[in-house]
Amino acid sequence: MSTPIPIPKHSPWKTQILVIRALFKREIAARFGKYQLGFFWMLLEPLIGVIVIGLVIGPIVGRAVIGIPYGFFLLNSFLLLRLFTGTMNAGVSGISSDQGLLVYPTVKPIDPVLARFIYNLVTTLFSFVLFCIAAMWMGITISLNSLHILLITYLITWLTGCGFGFIFVVAAAHYNEVEKIVKFLQRPLLFLSAGFFPTYIMPTEVREILFYNPLVHSVELSRQALFPMYQVIGANLLYPSAFAVVVLSIGITYFRNNPNLISKL
Repeated sequence: MSTPIPIPKHSPWKTQILVIRALFKREIAARFGKYQLGFFWMLLEPLIGVIVIGLVIGPIVGRAVIGIPYGFFLLNSFLLLRLFTGTMNAGVSGISSDQGLLVYPTVKPIDPVLARFIYNLVTTLFSFVLFCIAAMWMGITISLNSLHILLITYLITWLTGCGFGFIFVVAAAHYNEVEKIVKFLQRPLLFLSAGFFPTYIMPTEVREILFYNPLVHSVELSRQALFPMYQVIGANLLYPSAFAVVVLSIGITYFRNNPNLISKL
């Protein structure tokens, strides 16, 4: 008589961690195996955008960025804003893309969303580290004395994206047009978040309006953390941190108050 194979029992918390880890690995395999370039596309995507924009407006705006190579000035902005938009978009399509996995009782609706959130954070940070190494290899001076400020700006940006991601995943379940609207609204984000230019060259009235956008605070402070000679006027961590907490709280509450989310997809 054969001995039955014992099935390990885990706590709900550990089960969710194991499920999210499995979905995270699945996400990496799906993303990197989708293209022939695979892993390198993660690095080439922001770099191509920097090269194109740098060639067009670099000779004009680059003169105002004193002491910082304009390519890396742009690259830092691209990575931060891609972290925000990528996380937000992951929320919009997180459940619908992995809907087939929700037939398993251990997979909850929040698990694929969290897996995609974590994927965007890990891949963006990894890209950032590689680009910093490349900059140092090229002889560009990058300061790591304010590394904690830099990490906080990335964390705040990611949490803000998570909050909007939770909100939009519920909205997309009710209205199919949400995904298109979100993509349309994020197009001018590079301009509205000071991605192309330093805010200290702007008139005071324009700069004050821009700073209503919490992403501008994170972008500016991340630049100063990397390049201490960069001038920052009016940016702080309190406003974007408070904004991230509020948006994330609203997003989680909105998500939890829609238990019939799957039936509407």
